[in-house]
Amino acid sequence: MRVLVAENDRSTLLPLSQMLEARGFEVTASRDGNEALRLFLDVEPEIVITDEVLPEIDGITVTKTIRAFAETRYTYIIMLSAKSESQHVAHGMAAGVDDFLPLPIDETHLRARLRVARRIMELQQNLHTKIDKLEAANREVRTLQGFLPICAYCKNIRQDENLWTEVENYIRERQEDVVFSHSICPECYEKHVKPMQAEFFAKSEAAVS
Repeated sequence: MRVLVAENDRSTLLPLSQMLEARGFEVTASRDGNEALRLFLDVEPEIVITDEVLPEIDGITVTKTIRAFAETRYTYIIMLSAKSESQHVAHGMAAGVDDFLPLPIDETHLRARLRVARRIMELQQNLHTKIDKLEAANREVRTLQGFLPICAYCKNIRQDENLWTEVENYIRERQEDVVFSHSICPECYEKHVKPMQAEFFAKSEAAVS
């Protein structure tokens, strides 16, 4: 998984990056909030670990901006903070922070947070995979439903292998409130009705004479 670390304190950034890389994460480091947001768009990390206090843009604003960016793809955000008051934590959670990691960093605490983050992101990825498969299946069904076997002569529609039905009945079975108003199009009028009218008048005239 890709991890973006936003931390301006070199004494925290280096050991944190090393601990993450040792656990198999692909780490991208940033020293200020502006750079963190730029790298977020470039790297598209699954996890962001950001200090609350950063140059240019603070960690809370970074979090809020990431949440605004990522409308369809979720990012797990861990905030580094020396403060632990409940009101402070609640403020971070309201901004979109998923978890807090106290400073100075304890490796045991870091491992615990990463286990949770990895589990949540794997669940998210599995969910997206299932959604993609369902959407693909729905598109295929809609495509198949768009094909109607229709007789070239009588225009009846085949519902099953050997069951044919009139177009009107086919539509009524799927849309109960449909009411058909029968009419004759100009082409059919010229082709079918006019000859019948001519034949009728011809017979009438012959009968009179």
